[in-house]
Amino acid sequence: MSKEIIYNPEIRDRLMTGINQVARAVAVTYGSMGPTVMIQHRTDGIMPVFTRDGVTVANAVTIQDRIADLGGRMLRDVAGAMSRQVGDGTTTAIVLAQVLAQGCLKSVAAGFHPMQLKKGLDIALTVVEKNLQARAVTEVTSEWVEKIALVASKNETKAGKLLAQALDELGLQRQLIFLMGNGLEDELAIVDGIQYEQGYLSPYFVTDKNRAEAVLERPYILFYDREISDLMELVPILEQVKAEGRSLLVIAENVIDKALTGLLLNHVRGIFKVVAVKPPGFGDQRVNRLNDLALLTGGQAILDRPGLSQALEDVNLTQLGQAQRAVITESSTTLIGANGDQVAITQLSETLRQEAEQILARKPGKGSATGNQHEFDELQERLALLSGKTGTFSVGGNTDFEIKERMVRLENAYLSAKAALVEGVLPGGGVALYRCRTVLATAIAENAEQQQGFHILQHALAAPLMTLIKNAGLNSDMVIHHLETQDEYTTLDTEHDRYGHFLEIGIIDPVKVMRLALRNAVSVVGTLITSDTIVMDVPDLSIMAGYSPEWAAATREDPRV
Repeated sequence: MSKEIIYNPEIRDRLMTGINQVARAVAVTYGSMGPTVMIQHRTDGIMPVFTRDGVTVANAVTIQDRIADLGGRMLRDVAGAMSRQVGDGTTTAIVLAQVLAQGCLKSVAAGFHPMQLKKGLDIALTVVEKNLQARAVTEVTSEWVEKIALVASKNETKAGKLLAQALDELGLQRQLIFLMGNGLEDELAIVDGIQYEQGYLSPYFVTDKNRAEAVLERPYILFYDREISDLMELVPILEQVKAEGRSLLVIAENVIDKALTGLLLNHVRGIFKVVAVKPPGFGDQRVNRLNDLALLTGGQAILDRPGLSQALEDVNLTQLGQAQRAVITESSTTLIGANGDQVAITQLSETLRQEAEQILARKPGKGSATGNQHEFDELQERLALLSGKTGTFSVGGNTDFEIKERMVRLENAYLSAKAALVEGVLPGGGVALYRCRTVLATAIAENAEQQQGFHILQHALAAPLMTLIKNAGLNSDMVIHHLETQDEYTTLDTEHDRYGHFLEIGIIDPVKVMRLALRNAVSVVGTLITSDTIVMDVPDLSIMAGYSPEWAAATREDPRV
């Protein structure tokens, strides 16, 4: 395939066009007074999506100019990173990235060296991060958590209370899963659940594309400590599971080659529902984790051990674990409503606790310090797995479209509240970032070009506050004047047009969210200004002759077939 090579300054201008288009679409949703964005559904006849979620809007924007679309993709990646890391701050990161990009590209055009500008931005970022952490209010109370969830959920009082309750009962380590409810009201249920950090082996297992999740209802669960490379080994157990009208979760050392291809083809075609993942742990510890999972779900781990080895073809349903639901993402597997023997689980947990106490009681010099710590950490992780809880939040609403929009917002609000417990909180509404401008005003860089990076970041720190003021229809000069005459913990509630201490009026932002929004924005802009050439494939349009994507979407048919 032939290549197209584009050089500067053309690429930076076209990239900036894409950045501006995405940022303009996203920025209107910023703040509690920001309006919604209507996104046309790709299939004709289905209602559009209404959302106030920054990452959803960003992902919906595709630009015809391929170079401009690369600029838009940079912002989509920034929003996606924020959504994965903390669930909130996507719009803040995009607003910051746009202003940083504008300032940096103007400076490069004026003759400033891109690498020196990037170094200045990185140094200024470190200064701002330290300032945010130094001013953070820690020891977050449950009342604060509720207010944070309230702000992030766009002022839904009942939802904010339920999210605070979930965080109080589950803590930071356990997971809360969001589901589409069947009624008008939100419902919270804390159930026994198991969650570990291993995701699906292929994205083609996904059943919910909007949330990038593979969901299995009432699955059987196979535990296997070897690689599976031949689909025929799985056929007997798959036939038994299908006869029961159930789905199958395969937890194995790995599933490769024809076995993985066969599972994916049958899953995508709807012949049977199956998802393959790896077990938790590494090396020899995986055997213990497999046995723990089997115990929790009422199954048996199929292990390759002398005298215990069993062929996969001989496995039957009685050896499989069971759960009410399995939710698998790119990075985690969650089992809800497992059917394990609670007496046996309690006994094993007590045994592991005793082993952990014995390790802590070892005298200095008895075994290596790092070895003892490793053993203790491993036991603690197994205990956490055995005593795990999982919450389910059923999101209510009048229509499926309303429920989907709220589900995104509430999940982001929950992650934002969790972030507050990690690094503390500061005044929300962009005020905390705005006040960081003073620390950069007195900072001195190594040279004039790095100092320009300081000035660019200093200017960008005001962008979130100014965007929020614009969306609320307020006078920016009056707002800035009032804030600068108050103490550093005073902020603005745009919905009720009032000022006050951020904890009292409930306008709160987690420090971690602000810090990561700024860091991700600086990172993507640093990549932008240091890129000088783009090499792209020239598409062969002849293969698309006679193909209309609009007609295919409207009829759900492919005219090329």
